[in-house]
Amino acid sequence: MGNIPVEMTVSDLNAEKGFSNSDKFTYEGDALVQPIGASPRNTDYVTALGSNPSMGCNVRISDKHNCYFQINGINTSDMKKPYVGFALLKGVRRFDGTDLAVEYSTDGVNWTALAFEPLPTDEGSELVFMYRKTSSLPSVPVLCIRFRQNGYGCVFRIDDVCVCGKNVKK
Repeated sequence: MGNIPVEMTVSDLNAEKGFSNSDKFTYEGDALVQPIGASPRNTDYVTALGSNPSMGCNVRISDKHNCYFQINGINTSDMKKPYVGFALLKGVRRFDGTDLAVEYSTDGVNWTALAFEPLPTDEGSELVFMYRKTSSLPSVPVLCIRFRQNGYGCVFRIDDVCVCGKNVKK
């Protein structure tokens, strides 16, 4: 997500071009970017997503209904079977992550939900980053990805978002 010294809004960090890949994408939302609590480097992430976590900040999706974080301007047209990979942390054990909607849009208006494996709810499953992959995205030149609170009562943190897929030569 980037590296910052203090907590900032997504809008402020976007305006300062402080996100990783700010030169490629724009970011929006009412979520907060936190300078602490990044996902740890571990083999689970590398195995799941094929790259190393950034060890920077993370995005905090509050428990306020419809709190969101959005990434705009993603090009998936040269990818075969693209999907979203991300690190997800939940604040409350009994929640399985299904209150967090992960969605895509090709026009910024109409949104389609993406499926991902629920988080466990057993003892010790809260406050731990777990890595998830979504169902497939379309291959299009302009795409938006949105993480949105669809419930109440659980704070989520998002980190190390990547759009992954096999590159296809045209």
